[in-house]
Amino acid sequence: MTTSDYGTSLPFDYITTFSLLRGIKWERAQAAIRKEIEESRKRLLTAQAEQLLEVRQRLELLRKKNNLEHSLLTEGRAAYNLTAMPVATLQRQTPEINQLMAILEVPFERRSYWMCGPVFRDALAFYDGKHQLVAVLNICFECEQMQNENGVEIQTDITVYPALHQWLTALGHEVEGSY
Repeated sequence: MTTSDYGTSLPFDYITTFSLLRGIKWERAQAAIRKEIEESRKRLLTAQAEQLLEVRQRLELLRKKNNLEHSLLTEGRAAYNLTAMPVATLQRQTPEINQLMAILEVPFERRSYWMCGPVFRDALAFYDGKHQLVAVLNICFECEQMQNENGVEIQTDITVYPALHQWLTALGHEVEGSY
């Protein structure tokens, strides 16, 4: 699926943009996880044989929580990422949303292939008139990749990222880097 297909297929009434995996909430979450990992490692050294499996499983869970590659705004349409901070909420019939839809409708022609895993630090959450989450578009500007709320890649042309970067920055996102 391309961003053009994605954007035109969404029945939404408003969008909330989110910034995640950055800022004070992110720093505190990382510090807490690092502390828990260190404590679990110490427990592993002194654990009795019957406790080893439980301590190893706990350590593995902590490592997965700390894995940036799999940090999306939501898990499906369920809980939000703990570090997510809403930045802007925009109604469907606004110039900003019209500009976003024009950006997403750029035809997919060329794609860049980076050798890194995506770190989704920005997201667009689409809601209906009953305030129900319809869809999420997770965005990684570092490796130029997008995924929906289920982790399915949404393909887009490389020219979309600079325009989307500028659009989010104008809304108040502190997107790293520049185009």
